[in-house]
Amino acid sequence: MAPRLDKLKFRCTGCGNCCKEPLLPLTRADLLRIIARTGDDSAEIVQWVDRNGIDMDDEPEAFVMLRQGKRVMVLRHQRGRCRYLGVDERCTIYRSRPLGCRVFPFDPDFSSRGKLLRLRLNEEATECPYELDGSNRIDDLRRLNENYDSGTSEHQEFVTAWNRLQRARRRTGKAAGTGAEFLAFLGAAPRSKKPAGGRRAARSR
Repeated sequence: MAPRLDKLKFRCTGCGNCCKEPLLPLTRADLLRIIARTGDDSAEIVQWVDRNGIDMDDEPEAFVMLRQGKRVMVLRHQRGRCRYLGVDERCTIYRSRPLGCRVFPFDPDFSSRGKLLRLRLNEEATECPYELDGSNRIDDLRRLNENYDSGTSEHQEFVTAWNRLQRARRRTGKAAGTGAEFLAFLGAAPRSKKPAGGRRAARSR
């Protein structure tokens, strides 16, 4: 059956709902790109959620083994919305936003040769008062989907390697690493907290 190409006419109306309700899993590439754009500490960008906080049972490879249990790395929400959603309901890091944001709400399937096999809109994640008077190209959607798949695969390789190390630690009686240690493993170590009183730590001579 041919894909419903009318979905390509999707147009965002800028309601901001997709930046408020669903939690967005982050990849390593997403995190590094946001840090480069904002200079924010990785610990301020990332939020850790367990399987009860996000529906990803069909993607067990996304769960990171941490000291407190298995967790998924997501973009932090504050006061019920993405921390980068502005007061005008617009993304403040639009050019550096995660790949998951870029492909949303499209849910396409492509063949190995790049042919569009199926196209749906992810309408279950949040209320989306979209319009169907826009214009989206299949080639652009294919490129977005390829980038998303590539970024996800790379991140999952890091998660797999980390989890292998944590299982080895546990076999020797050691506790699994922390979220901060995993961020460092990704090359995005959180910045050290300032000493009490705001003074600089004394340098050893």
